[in-house]
Amino acid sequence: MNQEYIISAVGKNVPGIVAKVSRAVYESGCNFEDSRMNLLGNHFALMVLITAADEKAQQALSDACERLDQEPDLNVILFEVEGGCKSEFATEANYEIRVKGIDRMGIVYRTSQLLASRNINIMELETRVETGKSGKPMFTMRTSVAVPREVDGESLRKDLKFLAEEIPETISLTRI
Repeated sequence: MNQEYIISAVGKNVPGIVAKVSRAVYESGCNFEDSRMNLLGNHFALMVLITAADEKAQQALSDACERLDQEPDLNVILFEVEGGCKSEFATEANYEIRVKGIDRMGIVYRTSQLLASRNINIMELETRVETGKSGKPMFTMRTSVAVPREVDGESLRKDLKFLAEEIPETISLTRI
C-alpha cells in the first residue's frame, strides 16, 4: 500500500535545489504527486506530496531527506501523512479573493480569520509587497478558497466589504 509523505525544503536561492530533491525522490523509488515551489525573498521553498510504494522506498526516502538536510544552506523536513490526504473539508477552490492597498500589518490575519470564522478553506494564498508609484509599499494578496455550499455568497461579499472598510483596502470576490 502506498504511504504518503510531504517534503518541505527551504534553501538559499541557487540553481539545483529542485534537482537535488527530485533526484532523492526518484532514487528512493518514490513519486511526486503534488507540489508547490516558489522563490521567497532570496530563498527557494518547496513542498511536495510524495508516495512511497513499500517500506524499502519509505526508508530510502527518509535516509535521502536526512542527507539533504545535512547540506549547507538547505533545510529539509519529511512528514508522514497519517490516513492519506483525504480531507473532510472542501478541497476544490470555487472563489478567488484579491486584496490590494497600502501595506500594513494584519491584512493576512484579518482576512484569514474572517474566512476561518465562515468555515471557508484556503486552498492557496499568495502575497507580494512592491513599491507603488507613490513610493509607498503596496500589498497584494490572491487567495483561492473553497466556500462551502451553506455559506451565502452575498453575505460573504458584505463581510468582505466591511473588512475592506476597516483595514482600509480593496477586496474583491470572484466565483471561479
